[in-house]
Amino acid sequence: MPNYKLLYFNVKARGESIRLIFAEAGVEFEDKRVEPSEWPEIKPTTPFGRVPVLYIDDKPPLAQSGAIAAYLGREFGLDAGSSLADAYAHMLFDSFDDFGSILPYMEEDPVKREATVQELLEKQINPALDKMEKKFKAGGNDFLLGKKLTYVDLAFWNFCDVLSDFDKTFLTNFPTLDALCKRVAARPNIKKYVENRP
Repeated sequence: MPNYKLLYFNVKARGESIRLIFAEAGVEFEDKRVEPSEWPEIKPTTPFGRVPVLYIDDKPPLAQSGAIAAYLGREFGLDAGSSLADAYAHMLFDSFDDFGSILPYMEEDPVKREATVQELLEKQINPALDKMEKKFKAGGNDFLLGKKLTYVDLAFWNFCDVLSDFDKTFLTNFPTLDALCKRVAARPNIKKYVENRP
């Protein structure tokens, strides 16, 4: 088994989906959580001046959360099982990543923060979730891409977990997706990780 080191900030966001993949697979890794004071020195050493970055033994570093998740998904049996299914998994992963990136993490004014979140929910996130809810419900599957958990289910749970920091009720109108989140959260390795994460 290779030695893995994940470089990301000490927050959930894009790095957390990768941490969840390691947790579900039961694979140990070095979870290097970069503090703001360290970032100016570390940034030039990364491939694109951004994180997450995954280091695998002495191989060149792997950047971009979607590429890292797809690689680890395949390595740990959490991929979707075929080239086309994996492409759909990557599509969904990138969508969750995109939505997560527009949330107002840095907004300190609680009124502006709430207004921004509600606008994002109304105009962008809820319409996408509505489509997902209908498609997922019609498919009758346990997970987003079938009967088997994949890395994209972990990414969806992470997206929901992050969004719930802004709005605890956003899944109320999406019961099938809400049930999926609960199914993922109840998995023993995920439950253990979440209970003990920093």
